[in-house]
Amino acid sequence: MDSKAAETSTESETLARRLVFILAIPALVYVDWTMGFTLLNSYSAGAFLIFMAVPILMAIWHKSQVIGLISRTSVPVGIIVASLNTIHLFGNMESLDAAMLASRLVFAPLALGVLVSYLLPLVDTADPNLELVLTGKEQLFIMSLTFAALYVVWIFLFQDQSGLAMLTDTTAVVISAAVTAICLVYPGNENLGKQEKAARSGLFVCVIAAVLGVAFYSGGAAMGPRFMGPASAVAVLTSLYGSFLVYVATILGGQSSIDSKEARYFDWHLIESWVFLALMMLAPLTIFESFG
Repeated sequence: MDSKAAETSTESETLARRLVFILAIPALVYVDWTMGFTLLNSYSAGAFLIFMAVPILMAIWHKSQVIGLISRTSVPVGIIVASLNTIHLFGNMESLDAAMLASRLVFAPLALGVLVSYLLPLVDTADPNLELVLTGKEQLFIMSLTFAALYVVWIFLFQDQSGLAMLTDTTAVVISAAVTAICLVYPGNENLGKQEKAARSGLFVCVIAAVLGVAFYSGGAAMGPRFMGPASAVAVLTSLYGSFLVYVATILGGQSSIDSKEARYFDWHLIESWVFLALMMLAPLTIFESFG
């Protein structure tokens, strides 16, 4: 009897969670609609879905871990899209009012990624161990798809006429490469696979991007607007490289050694690094300032 009662209780809880998930989706759409479609803007949700298509296709191809993989990649994808929006904003500041309105897209994609990451486990409560075993050809194909997604988002959605040139910076590359190299040989990581080391490297690149970014931005601000732009661009591009590394590595199995609880801490560090950096550079007006 106890076994039957426990099974019935589990089924009821599962049904309740899925019902809450179904109700949460229209609630989210309604709230975003009343706030002017910030999260579901094409530069937020549209770009987000293009990047998420890669892990979805891979998980469907392997017929397993669809929910787990989507959930694990949602936060890094949110930061990728937020970074792209920020770089796009830097290159298209025609007026202060327009720039301030566009700055909402510096935060919206990450908010969307966090919501997706936390809502999806309601559909499948199993603790996913992402033990993905991919062939060399599959890994190469996945990496090609991730870069194709980046190209589609930047060139076709953002319609940037400069191509991918705005997404390259020597200083950001050097920082990212140095941090990644350190993480690959750091004590305690000896038993991790290459993909797992890469995922952790991406996380630390994002953390370093936030810390160094604030330092660079503070120095640039002291020297005037001419120096603020380059300093900000280095920080944002470094964060883009780090989050993209996490995104690719996770799809390739880079989070296979951590459970869902550890994954939440992993995501939280990514979230706080981006929010800290973005708020320092593009903080919105306070209520008091708006009355000035």
